[in-house]
Amino acid sequence: MEQFGGRAVAASDLYALGATLIHLLTGTSPSHLPQQDLRLQFADRVNLSPSFISWLQKLIEPAPEQRFTNAREALNVLKSRLAIKSANKNQLLPLKEIINNSGCGINNHNETVPEEILGWNWVAFLMPWLWMWPNQVWCGVFFFIPMLSWFLAIAFGAKGNEWAWKSRRWNSIEQFKAHQRGWAIAGILIGGPISIMLWVRAFDLLKSIAINLLKSAL
Repeated sequence: MEQFGGRAVAASDLYALGATLIHLLTGTSPSHLPQQDLRLQFADRVNLSPSFISWLQKLIEPAPEQRFTNAREALNVLKSRLAIKSANKNQLLPLKEIINNSGCGINNHNETVPEEILGWNWVAFLMPWLWMWPNQVWCGVFFFIPMLSWFLAIAFGAKGNEWAWKSRRWNSIEQFKAHQRGWAIAGILIGGPISIMLWVRAFDLLKSIAINLLKSAL
């Protein structure tokens, strides 16, 4: 504004810098932005940190004496705010040490399984009779006992990831996830139809046992 009065100062260039940055950030010419008390209103059009918005707002203060006095001061303030933001981020989000405790043993209740691998395992639920071998979860052999198959399948679905992590040694969480994804694809293409047939067979077997028991009771 002071340029209209023929008294441009160093802070006038800072206003031009601020207006240019706002133009780039909003995609709107400053002349088309709404104003309040001669101040450009842009904060609702950008996704920036509050400290950077306040820095930009100081660049475009209507009165030159309310802006930074020169580019060096503006740069120093910007660097100090970035340093504070970085320090606060490091304090709020400390680096998490990832410990690979795989292969600690399925009966080891002292070790904590990484949260990234917890969750329902559909492949272990649908075909525990096959999934148990590469994952070394040997309690799956009880699946071949008809009276236990239903309960064991549900247990494998709920605890399969945890048991597989504890039962064998894995190089990393990423390797474990990739291995389970591969089995998930195989389960959809191959294991699903086979499992359905086995479930139907097991159901028929239980049904026949129940009928025989009822007949013997009568």
